[in-house]
Amino acid sequence: MEKRTTVLIALMILGALLIAEAALAAPSAPVSISNGGSSRRDLGTLPGVTVDAQAGNVTQINITALAITKSWQGYYGNVSGTITLDTANNKTFYNWSMTSAKGQIYAARVAAPDFTTVNCTTAGAITTEETALGQTATDSDSVANTFTGTANPQFYVGSVDIPANTCKTTNAFGSTGAQSSDFYQVLLSDTNGSGNIIYTTLMNGTKAGFDGNNWDFELLVGQDGHTGGSTTTPYYFFVELA
Repeated sequence: MEKRTTVLIALMILGALLIAEAALAAPSAPVSISNGGSSRRDLGTLPGVTVDAQAGNVTQINITALAITKSWQGYYGNVSGTITLDTANNKTFYNWSMTSAKGQIYAARVAAPDFTTVNCTTAGAITTEETALGQTATDSDSVANTFTGTANPQFYVGSVDIPANTCKTTNAFGSTGAQSSDFYQVLLSDTNGSGNIIYTTLMNGTKAGFDGNNWDFELLVGQDGHTGGSTTTPYYFFVELA
């Protein structure tokens, strides 16, 4: 009887380990997302700048201008959540309130990216994404000209290890502008880096963001606005708490 009990316990432990491994295989959709509103700069409110003209003169003028990107959408905000120990039928054995936002947020234009085959985005996938976003290689705000670094920290996507300094990376701005220590933006794709683009950001655990307020994350995603109008694209969000 004791031997049988030992075998049953061993099988239960093995089953629990297999379930835990399956749970680590992919990030999950968030329980909910609340929209705090959007805004954009209105360049039409800038007053005209005058330059005096005088007959007979030839004058050099150097102009500094602003243009709103036609290739990117920005998201930012805070994350709250619970780390839980549940059964397969959602019965909670124990849980822990999250004290600091750590982990990753992912956004993709497909409903079910294959997180088990995720890897750093390849050059070919970047070219394909630029075409999808209506970009050319000479655009200042193209994907390749935005994600110019490879200084990503090491992290896991489920059970997939993303080593440090391997993926195309940039950093969203902090309270003093451009910076390189927080709000990491990392380009991932499924199918070993050659498939669907997965825009990824690493959560910071509340840092001063682009507007001086504290945020857990900032995330850049591609959006084609070159044809004008107010065309929107649905992005599917996934979150992984660490």
